[in-house]
Amino acid sequence: MAVSRRKFMTTTASGAGALAVLPAMAACGAAQSTSESTVGPVKFGDPVTVTFWHTQTAANATALDEMVSRFNSSNGKNITLKSEYQGNYTQVFQKIMAAIQAGSPPDTAVAYESMVAEYMKANASVNLDDYALKGPLALTKDDLADIFPQYLDANKYDAFNGKLLSYPFTKSLAVNYYNEDVMRGAGMSKFSGVSMDEFKKAVATLTKKDGGRTTLYGTHITNDASYIDALIYANGGELLNKEKTKVRFNEDPAVQVFDMWGQFAKDGMGYTANGFEWQSDFGAAKVAQAQQSSTGYTFVRDEVNKASKNKWGIGLIPQKDTAKPATVMFGGNITVLKSPKGQELRQAGAWEWIKFFTNKENTATFAVKSSYMPLRKSAADNAEIKQMWQANPQAKQAFDLTQYARPEPNITAWQDIRTVLQDALVAVTTGKMTAKQALDQAAQQANKLIDEKR
Repeated sequence: MAVSRRKFMTTTASGAGALAVLPAMAACGAAQSTSESTVGPVKFGDPVTVTFWHTQTAANATALDEMVSRFNSSNGKNITLKSEYQGNYTQVFQKIMAAIQAGSPPDTAVAYESMVAEYMKANASVNLDDYALKGPLALTKDDLADIFPQYLDANKYDAFNGKLLSYPFTKSLAVNYYNEDVMRGAGMSKFSGVSMDEFKKAVATLTKKDGGRTTLYGTHITNDASYIDALIYANGGELLNKEKTKVRFNEDPAVQVFDMWGQFAKDGMGYTANGFEWQSDFGAAKVAQAQQSSTGYTFVRDEVNKASKNKWGIGLIPQKDTAKPATVMFGGNITVLKSPKGQELRQAGAWEWIKFFTNKENTATFAVKSSYMPLRKSAADNAEIKQMWQANPQAKQAFDLTQYARPEPNITAWQDIRTVLQDALVAVTTGKMTAKQALDQAAQQANKLIDEKR
């Protein structure tokens, strides 16, 4: 099922700085013929089996299996990829850490950034610079220019000298789902790119009550760190200092966002649903807006068609400065684990699979079948994508927001910090703490985690 990378993890246990990375990486691609790779020459021919651990289920698993079958029949290098489902991301992480200790990890696996950092601390991750940017298997300059730079940037780890330790695989954006018919009925005509003040007024206007009970909520409040991060970015804030040694989410931009959510909850204008109940509530016009993952659009579509049949869309989350919009991109990456000495061809085979899955044609095909975002700009010219967008215009609306997306922090401690942030929001929306109190306490806990994980 195509869901938020952070919500998947919790329910089953998903700017300018980013854009600046492209010229440097493109330069590496251009110099690939003369760059030296530390892995030595790669010579395919003898049979090589590559084990791939993943988390996909249902229709996504079917689409992935089709891709694996095509790779095995067409790679021309005698590579056989064994694709193995290993549970959710937490379970994959636990199994890989155990496999690393036992000296038998898979060749490649899906992972979040914080997990890759743990693998690297165990000296188990392969530096993909040696495959993606150097030597005979490297990406071309055109490939590098085609991939959205922030997707690559999220996989370069400052804690490990900026090495490319993983590669984008299944990506999503934090977006705002809006019920256009409900909003027009309330006299509104602007649905995307609204300011924070406009958003607050809209939520108050849209909320309907009957006898003190809310019958239509102005917005859903998503208690998930990815959307907390997104709203902090959108309100002009930062999550970490430049050195990535301390958090900054207890500063005014974050406090303002938490204050807003706390007030919405107190006044009955916003609520937090259990799991994915917000989708059916949105479809039945019980909630007018929701800040959620772009991958959920097919489920929202089905719920709207089943209930209200209202016109709806996907737009930017509210912004402090609508001229400089920001949101968050997230999703699973894929990393390569070190092969036993003398079997390094498995690493090269794993990289060949990654290249195949993320090439110009296949990233578009998988996006159509899974509702994840295509990784490349050229997807806009792909016939399959265009046909899908015609039938599902909201998918095109989401894709057009990619340019505004920023990665979340990839420091080792961030996975634990996510829980700290979510607990802080609960404390605010339940009235137990003020926004400033909750975020100051969260910052103390987070900074301690950073120090411990360093």
